Amino acid sequence: PQALAMSAVSGHGSRSRSQRSRGRRRRDGGGHGSSRGGGGAGSRRRRRDHGYADEPAPPHPPAAPAPAFYPTFGYMPPGGMAWPGLVAGVMGSYGELTVRNNDDGVSEKVSSKFLMRNDYCQTFLDKGLRPQNFIRDLDYANRYSEYPKIERLIKLKDEIISKRATPGMSLKCDLKTFDLSSLGTKFDVVLLDPPWEEYRERVAGMYVPEEDLSTWNIDELRQLKIGEISETQSFCFLWCGEQHLEHARELFKRWGFRRVEDICWVKTNRQAKLEHGKVKQQTIMYGETSVVQRTKEHCLVGVKGTLKRSIDTHFLHANCDVDLIMEEEKSFGSTQKPTELYETIEHFCLGRRRLELFGLDRNLRDGWLTLGNGLTASNWNKEAYLSWFEGDGCWPQVKDYKGGRLLGSIPEIDALRPKSPVRPGGRKKSRSISPRRRMGGPSSGAGGWRATRASQKDFYEDEEKPLPEDLGEMAPPIPKDD
Repeated sequence: PQALAMSAVSGHGSRSRSQRSRGRRRRDGGGHGSSRGGGGAGSRRRRRDHGYADEPAPPHPPAAPAPAFYPTFGYMPPGGMAWPGLVAGVMGSYGELTVRNNDDGVSEKVSSKFLMRNDYCQTFLDKGLRPQNFIRDLDYANRYSEYPKIERLIKLKDEIISKRATPGMSLKCDLKTFDLSSLGTKFDVVLLDPPWEEYRERVAGMYVPEEDLSTWNIDELRQLKIGEISETQSFCFLWCGEQHLEHARELFKRWGFRRVEDICWVKTNRQAKLEHGKVKQQTIMYGETSVVQRTKEHCLVGVKGTLKRSIDTHFLHANCDVDLIMEEEKSFGSTQKPTELYETIEHFCLGRRRLELFGLDRNLRDGWLTLGNGLTASNWNKEAYLSWFEGDGCWPQVKDYKGGRLLGSIPEIDALRPKSPVRPGGRKKSRSISPRRRMGGPSSGAGGWRATRASQKDFYEDEEKPLPEDLGEMAPPIPKDD
């Protein structure tokens, strides 16, 4: 009863104060009619100061509360717990997030746009724009603008390559029946882009203009005599898409190559068409066998013979380019590959006899012999082609495409190009007596065993050790001492 009485008195008092307040405002402003008529300047100033509108606002339902925002990640922490270091987060006006730090109690205002501006994964989900689109200096022309030494190196090499490049030749043939050994020479570089089954699966059997998607199986690819037409020291570049990495390694073994590198083409879609604010799918790169959306392709690099990047500088210049190509995705169903791979090969290998198999008209290039059943014409001349590589001339003695199988170089290129790391110690002249025989085997006791370990460590530090990239993936193991 006392609570009810108190509430009744409190309500009556509040109503009485409200009525007295309205009466005081009418007296000060000249009544309702005076306020609607405009009154004087002082009344209008008082109305502005006190926040009263000239016309009463129509009643409206209360605004819905804003969705909860949980700093700093924007979503509720698991189990109803608070994120570490933050005890409160309120989204204010203009997208500002007021955060009170748990340590010193200082409130900070952080722009929500700042928190989300680098969320490329969310951008990909919302619009289909891939994260690799936002990497700067993707175009090859401006890639080395901030690296003058590398830019100078690439410029010098391109000048020599262009002047020493042989005129492009092509031969239309069926590679299933054509004898590659009839070309009459061995090659320093062989590039292949076989018609894999994956290429046809991407388009679900649909017709693609200017593309022959009839596939080769692994048994047919094994019959290619790549090892027989490759020089003793040579390289093989094999495109294998996304699903044929194991097949490519098997082919390398059969042809006599060791895998040493994996060049990856990461596809961008900056120029893709938009439909309703989202990127239109260009190429079907994922299906029932994929667990993520595929936006890359692989090109394995194999080496034949023994090559040391720090010794065989007449044949290879290592580290001039990277193993990553970032270029725009081609049209729907296209099997066209980036032209940057040609530049990488030409910068890397100084051999001039280059062969490409399964080529099309778009693959024709100076300095290359292109073979394929999809070519529209042939200009193959065996005698002329072989004459371009006669002799031992190279740059700067020979400044055109006639003469010598090697490209050549100049001292400035050797000074600018990245070098291999220097191995500590020197080369051991003889290994006729093993450390175990000199210092005693395990049967010599604990002292002999420790002396043997120390001697072996010193022995291999003084000897030049092969690097992993020199040996390759399938290289034979280092022979052990007897």
